[in-house]
Amino acid sequence: MVYAEPVRLQTEVTHDVCDQEHALPGWTQDYRQLAPGRFVGEVSGMAARGMRLFREVTNLRLQQYTAPPPGTIALGLPLPGSEPSRFEGKAVGEGDIMLFSDSTPTEFLCSGLMNVVAVTVECDFLRDMKLVLPDLGELRGNGAFFSPLAVELRSWLYWLMDDLSRDDGQRADPRRNGVFQLAIWDRCVLALEAMLAHRRDGGRGLVPSQRHALVNRVREYVRAHPDDIMSVAQIAQALGVSTRMLEYCFADVVGISPNAYLRMIRLNAARRELLAADPRATTVAEVAMNHGFWHLGRFSTYYNQMFGEKPSDTLRQTGRLRGPA
Repeated sequence: MVYAEPVRLQTEVTHDVCDQEHALPGWTQDYRQLAPGRFVGEVSGMAARGMRLFREVTNLRLQQYTAPPPGTIALGLPLPGSEPSRFEGKAVGEGDIMLFSDSTPTEFLCSGLMNVVAVTVECDFLRDMKLVLPDLGELRGNGAFFSPLAVELRSWLYWLMDDLSRDDGQRADPRRNGVFQLAIWDRCVLALEAMLAHRRDGGRGLVPSQRHALVNRVREYVRAHPDDIMSVAQIAQALGVSTRMLEYCFADVVGISPNAYLRMIRLNAARRELLAADPRATTVAEVAMNHGFWHLGRFSTYYNQMFGEKPSDTLRQTGRLRGPA
């Protein structure tokens, strides 16, 4: 089920550390300014059902005791330019993710300018979407943990925050936001499972025939649900495997990621719809939304790369897949 709700973008600027404590709704926060100077802070981001994506910037050395809202999981990643920091006493490295797996207040100490991007997800939302959180029990609570995909996740979230700051008219249709949320969670799950796989084998232990069989199961599952816009995490849950295992198997058998495979399937479906559509009654934007592409510029780029023409050019080829009027 995809929820149709608008993305809500907000920015709040503060000039006192006490005001900054209250800038994140639902969070428990206790900030202490540890350097002289005039404090300036900012929180910007979006909230949709069950999820919040935000970026927090502060300009001075701070000690924080912070916890996300009860019943949520949160991931935080320092962005380039952020001064060295410690999370629960551990230095946060470039490849680390700051994980809040419970609502216990956790110490975060930044030695100067702080620039962090974070995602908070409600566990009830995951249950409603039939998504299962990776078992994080072995990590034993909150902390900064290395993940091979931390840098990739950080870069993608930074790009997404930058994209959301632009009002380019491509966010008017609320249907895209269910896909938007699933895309964020997919990336987070991959990073979390990579974190866990760094400690254990994951899907690498499967023999080639097992990997091929699993890829075929994914193909069959996708074919059986042609009208559903599904994330890799949803498919992994339906098949009873981890997203990391799907990554390993697709890389070995198909040579591309499961995300790339699903995108190609949706691009082909979009092309069929464009070829069958009446350009007088259909727009490229509608077709893109129908197939889970929430960013129209990226849809056009992917489409052109795949088929060698713009989706608008395809739409003008009236009736190639329609019968005579």
